[in-house]
Amino acid sequence: MDKTILIPSVVLALILIGIYLFRCYKNKIEANNTILISSILNSSGIICGIALALSPFFPSIKQLLGGIDIYIVIGGIAVLFVSFQAIYKDVFKSTQGNG
Repeated sequence: MDKTILIPSVVLALILIGIYLFRCYKNKIEANNTILISSILNSSGIICGIALALSPFFPSIKQLLGGIDIYIVIGGIAVLFVSFQAIYKDVFKSTQGNG
């Protein structure tokens, strides 16, 4: 992953982890390691998602997208899943009889 993507991902992760740890301390809840790791992974997903969404409009961003193929695959799978869900709901479930 390029440093242009890595650095904002780390910064966002640190902010989210700080918020989470503060909220845990404030509410006297033990911090969960799974949530900490998930925050790191989701932070990189947010930054890469923003870059992917903006890349058609800003050619300079397209150059930053090298090495994030996993997010392109995840994005494609997400679009497929949501599209299949919508088709099932709209075409099949909405026309289902009561009987």
